[in-house]
Amino acid sequence: MAKNRAPIPAGPAVAVADDAAASPVDLLRLALRQAGCLPAVPDANKNSAIVLLDLAAFASDSPVVVRRELVEALLDLLAADGWASLAIASSADSASTWLGNRDVAVLADLLGYQYVTGSGTPYDVIDLSEQLPDSPPAAGHDQWAGRLSRAWTEADLRIVFAKCRTDQHDNVALCMNTLLYALPLADKDDHYRLRSDPWLALLPLLETSPPHIAIVDACGAAHGSGGLQAPRALATHAIIAGNDVLAVDCATAIKMGADPASSPLIAALIARLGRPSLSGLAGSLAPFPGFLLPDPMLVDTTRQRQRSPTLLRLSAPWLQQVDSALFPFKHPLDAKCNQAIAPRLDRLDDDPSSRALLVYANWAVGTWAAAVEAARIGGAKDQLLRKEARICAATLACSKPDFLAMERELDELRGWLATPPEVAGPLRWRRIEQALLFEYQRAFPVPLAEFASRVDIARSIEYMNDYIGGELRALTRDAQGRPLHQAERNVYLPQPNYVAWWGGKEIDVSKIESVHYGDDEQRMYWKTVHSENASAVFDDGIITFSATDGGTRVSIFGRQLFALPPLLESLQLERYPELRDRLTEHAYSTFFARTFSNFEALLEGREIAIGMARHVPSTPHDSAPRPVDALAELAARLGDLAATLFEGVLQPGTAPGRARIDRDGFAHFEAPAAASAPQNALGAWVGSFWQGYGEAVARDLGKSVQALWPRT
Repeated sequence: MAKNRAPIPAGPAVAVADDAAASPVDLLRLALRQAGCLPAVPDANKNSAIVLLDLAAFASDSPVVVRRELVEALLDLLAADGWASLAIASSADSASTWLGNRDVAVLADLLGYQYVTGSGTPYDVIDLSEQLPDSPPAAGHDQWAGRLSRAWTEADLRIVFAKCRTDQHDNVALCMNTLLYALPLADKDDHYRLRSDPWLALLPLLETSPPHIAIVDACGAAHGSGGLQAPRALATHAIIAGNDVLAVDCATAIKMGADPASSPLIAALIARLGRPSLSGLAGSLAPFPGFLLPDPMLVDTTRQRQRSPTLLRLSAPWLQQVDSALFPFKHPLDAKCNQAIAPRLDRLDDDPSSRALLVYANWAVGTWAAAVEAARIGGAKDQLLRKEARICAATLACSKPDFLAMERELDELRGWLATPPEVAGPLRWRRIEQALLFEYQRAFPVPLAEFASRVDIARSIEYMNDYIGGELRALTRDAQGRPLHQAERNVYLPQPNYVAWWGGKEIDVSKIESVHYGDDEQRMYWKTVHSENASAVFDDGIITFSATDGGTRVSIFGRQLFALPPLLESLQLERYPELRDRLTEHAYSTFFARTFSNFEALLEGREIAIGMARHVPSTPHDSAPRPVDALAELAARLGDLAATLFEGVLQPGTAPGRARIDRDGFAHFEAPAAASAPQNALGAWVGSFWQGYGEAVARDLGKSVQALWPRT
């Protein structure tokens, strides 16, 4: 597969300039000169340069953003080389959903950018959520995929300038993380981290309009376990620069003392694009003295907590150190929780007890969220969020010979079930080379033409049980517009559902498919090309609709081999063949019985989709309701309920009058007196309770209330 990489220049691809005696501006000039990556203006009409920044600071002096004097020094260098149209650019992030003053122009102003450098070089400040094309270059299920600001795509020189910093989730956060700020949507946690992997969100940018230069400001890095939430500065005296953004990130990670692949984002891009070359590097990769990476247990449990969309979006404002005078909280509950929690986590590396508490809290809430998810998978699937998943490039690269080879292989495999064991029921199966070969069939009393018109065989994968999301793309069509060759990515809930309690993965696979249409039979073949989460070795099959005298027979043949959770794998069920066979029979019978029930529902015009659709933003700054809003609403409802239940109990002035029992047993009530001076509500309630209790006892004993408990 071809690698979509910017060409490596003849000189060194990456330069590391580190000198404790040099100024940051001198280090910047040295790194750019050593890397040879700052070009002169090629044409008087092509003189626009844009510098992408992460401006997402939470205090004016935060060490997690690039120094303004370095950015303006870079702009001065560009102006001296003939670049006349200069701009810095960024976009809002998820903090804009819970903090004020997070617009790009406001952030730039608070960080000291004044549209002109100290040397008099003018520049603009651009919000990359603006100047978007009217429609995405490649229309798909995501209307925002591939939509990039023209200010970025049409710039003659694109530079990404990142800060050297640690991160509680990514371990290290560098240029690739900063590139997310070239994407338009503000709620980046929701759209680019939760709905899909960040590297997939970056692929359109890297393939169509990658940065020409990548720079990392390591003149005062943000290190330690605090990451973005509680940053801690360290004098590191270095600038790393180059033409290859992935190489720059890898070199910087090594300088930080980290394995570059410890960042899930960098690891995924290395797997997709290939490992970059550092053979021409100028400078030293010796780690920064005294640099602290995040605690590995903290990173692991943070990832566990942030797998939950609710927990990620709920906890982010509570854990973040914020200068609330500059960035006020939008919701009072966030402000209260932040005030109670964040100050206790400001020195994680110096306070082992705080670090241990955060690790435990991450683990506890992450485990709770996983249990809630497992419970929903088993019994409340409509409360799950549907998945958004794009087809991998390897699947789209398959050609006609791959489709023909798939059909030959599956037709040959089907012969292995020609003489099945004696079984009762619609399922027959056997194991071949650890994989399971099976066939499940059922007849429907509906003519084939009518059946096929309501159950589209080309979409039969998404009609199967527990389909929770994916993408289907027709590659070729016949004269009637029907798909002949397709690529599909499908995501199913863990199978069988109960393995979710043991950490079972969703079944996430990309497939190629070929469809054949006939008057008496329709058939679709599919074969797995890649499993994005390594959940499947094989998930291949054939579905056939055949005309019969009584209607339509549907059969599904398949070969499957799925990964088991480590706990179930450790049980070595192959040692207990009878138990394993019973579990297999039950799992496949259940899955395909429900699949055929879905077909029946489609015939009747009923909805079969499970899960909740995700929020679709109408504008770049549109976002789904935050969990804190639901939490506050719940608290308000509980408060109203409590007020109703205790009305007149904790407020003695509104309590009903006490009863007077006459000799005939009738109770007489007096109107409550107007409340006088304020008194202790709890004490009044306790006194009223015991007085009422005494009156009840008195009635039972037939004695005078006044004699037993005189009124005062």
